[in-house]
Amino acid sequence: MVLLDMAAKLSRDIGVITLDTGRLPEETFTMIDTVRRRYGIAIETVTPDPAEVASMVARHGPNLFHDSVPQRMLCCQIRKVRPLERRLASFDAWVTGLRRGQNGSRADILRIDETARPVKINPLADWSDEEVDKYIRENDVPLHPLYSRGYGSIGCAPCTRPGSGRDGRWWWEADADKECGIHFSANGKAERSVDVLLRDIVAPSSLRQKPATDETVSDRQPGINEIQARTVDTPVFPPFSPRTVATHQGFTLWFTGLSGAGKSTISAIIERSLREGGARVEVLDGDVVRTHLSKGLGFSKEDRDTNVRRIGFVAELLSRHGAVAIVAAISPYRAVRDEVRSRIPNFVEVYVECPIEVLAERDVKGLYKRALAGEIPSFTGVSDPYEPPLAPDVVVNSSRETPEQSAAQIWATLEHKGLVTFPLRLAAD
Repeated sequence: MVLLDMAAKLSRDIGVITLDTGRLPEETFTMIDTVRRRYGIAIETVTPDPAEVASMVARHGPNLFHDSVPQRMLCCQIRKVRPLERRLASFDAWVTGLRRGQNGSRADILRIDETARPVKINPLADWSDEEVDKYIRENDVPLHPLYSRGYGSIGCAPCTRPGSGRDGRWWWEADADKECGIHFSANGKAERSVDVLLRDIVAPSSLRQKPATDETVSDRQPGINEIQARTVDTPVFPPFSPRTVATHQGFTLWFTGLSGAGKSTISAIIERSLREGGARVEVLDGDVVRTHLSKGLGFSKEDRDTNVRRIGFVAELLSRHGAVAIVAAISPYRAVRDEVRSRIPNFVEVYVECPIEVLAERDVKGLYKRALAGEIPSFTGVSDPYEPPLAPDVVVNSSRETPEQSAAQIWATLEHKGLVTFPLRLAAD
């Protein structure tokens, strides 16, 4: 949090990535929501491949991490290491909060590790615990709720308990370093055992063989793959192609904006291109949802919030199972949108902006003019509030852009986040 606080003071336009392993404590999701509200920063949630998780659980059970160090590391690989490697494949560098004093295995970390791919930058490498605590006090930095309950390091709920430093992580392992494999390995023997376990879980196309060379070792980040790189005919993790990520990684694309702004029109262009690229897509249109899923709800604030929560619940299920959920709904209240966002991995918020005057001119039914004349109560944007998002991932303006131009902006954001990699296809293409 110290690092994020520093970065936010320099710019709110920063990319923040967090991992949702599927086994996190509820307090972690509360913390993510706190950070979003405090800093107005979009946080991208990276999740594991559902097929890999399902295969691992089917073979070894949900709590395999208690059985042996290799099986614990396998769980970390599937739920943490591999998802992060896939996401970082498109980056030149990334910044972490690693410090030398956190654990014995971290004593030699560099402030800038240029041998890692991508380059790893650790600005707090030489900070002491006292310096961290002082910065937090002086800058009123928000803290994870579990720290006040005696936790020194926080990971997945089943693998974390109160304790000093990282002593509360995987406390049943007597001889292994307390590392998951993202930054450092636990030990060479465990790594080779994990290779064997991974062969049963991961599709063969995701692993490749690579001969050992000095150059190979020097251009990889230290960790579970370092020993693999030195061993002939041992499988190592290749860079994942963006297409593979797009095929297996679900996300939610949430369009918000006033009625008639163009949410459905723009989302239809995105939907068509995603389907042509082979993605599994479901569209949750506000009008259709009210006819079926939210039938019987009115237009009070409570009913509107309930409607958004129901849409969010379905979108979350779709995203977590590798599908793309496209939501086109007014969703007027910021708090409930942010609440839904905090629960959904890879949530991309699109604000479709358009002035009331333009909307009234477009409106062939004359609803805006009637609302402005006081004839229609509870009309969003006129007699009922609409709260624009404070930090949407994309803002498009349908009064100044064609639907195709807006779709292109949105697609560029999806590409930047690594959610799609094939080009946007318009109807004329």
